[in-house]
Amino acid sequence: MRLNNRKFPLGISFLLAMTAAISHAEIILHGTRVIYPSDAREVSLQLSNNGSNPALVQAWIDNGDPKSLPSQSKVPFMITPPISRVEASRGQTLRITALPSATALNQQQETVLWLNVIDIPPKPSSNGGTAAPDNFVQLAIRSRIKFFYRPASIKDDVNTAPDKLQWVKSGQNLIINNPTPFHQTLIAIYQSSDDKKVDLLPQGLMLKPFSEESVSLKTNKLQNMSFIYINDYGGRIEQEIKLQ
Repeated sequence: MRLNNRKFPLGISFLLAMTAAISHAEIILHGTRVIYPSDAREVSLQLSNNGSNPALVQAWIDNGDPKSLPSQSKVPFMITPPISRVEASRGQTLRITALPSATALNQQQETVLWLNVIDIPPKPSSNGGTAAPDNFVQLAIRSRIKFFYRPASIKDDVNTAPDKLQWVKSGQNLIINNPTPFHQTLIAIYQSSDDKKVDLLPQGLMLKPFSEESVSLKTNKLQNMSFIYINDYGGRIEQEIKLQ
């Protein structure tokens, strides 16, 4: 699975767009991922409005379809509040609670879902009044980050999961096997080519539990190869590749 962009326009409204004043999103998420241990009562995500105007925020979780709408969400989690007004230079806490039906999720490995936060900026006023200008473009910006449901029944240590990745050369490809119950997010795989460090994975890759992926090699030189993965805290860690 390739990594999705974190932020993108959800919808654009044009009103006589001969000239345009563009509203920019100012809602910041304090985290690049959310981990939900199955034995937790709830988890939270902090938001901040770094802008000079209040913003309307809507949040929901989807099961992997980036085109899904809040009304189509059927995941066993509830976000409180689902819609909120965040004042300028203030924050908001989103509380996420698992519903009883979450026990139907796979309890032997992680499940990955996606948490969406839409930042809807206020309609601009004209000349300090309450009426909107005749010509403007307004963007509702959606932030979309991974949401991992982690069963308490998993006894493996997530911190050692990258050490267990298996790397095998097969022809002109590098096979990566993930024998762990965790999703592992790789953002780079480095190989030396013409005395340069070449990234074989410019788009990133998320390895599902108990799965394997193939990456094309640049050369047959396999010494000093390394990869960068993202840990639970969003940190980027580089580690040596040990071929089998």
